[in-house]
Amino acid sequence: MSDLRVPDLNKVIIAGRLTRDPELKYTSAGKPWCRASIANTRYYKGSDGERKEETTFVELTVWGPMAEFAGQRLKKGRPVLVEGSLRTSEWEDKASGQKRSRLELNAQRITPLDWEEREGGSGGGGGGGSYSRASSPPPREIEEPLPEDDIPF
Repeated sequence: MSDLRVPDLNKVIIAGRLTRDPELKYTSAGKPWCRASIANTRYYKGSDGERKEETTFVELTVWGPMAEFAGQRLKKGRPVLVEGSLRTSEWEDKASGQKRSRLELNAQRITPLDWEEREGGSGGGGGGGSYSRASSPPPREIEEPLPEDDIPF
């Protein structure tokens, strides 16, 4: 039985709203990385029949072109879908000298779940952002970089 191996799978897909503006930084070698966090709220009925909610806050780290996209284009409050894997980040607290750790989501892809609000947009009564130029349709270009593993060759 000791030779029986269980396959490991570490894939997370979560949707929520950004709880702060993403912070874009660069390593000393010039590689972009970004930190952000999202809140994911689950609604359910309690045993008393009342509607309840439970919010989970998830810290994100994203690297490369997707980090630049997040840091330059996403803002606090924006609904997003995040795909990635869980990892543990460990460090020593400089003030206390204690070892610290945190479970975070290493994001490979962050997809906005609404239209980006444009200057002068009112936010109106719709399901997401609005465009200030009512006469022109939303742009059709893809502004999000494709992850390397999605390139078909």
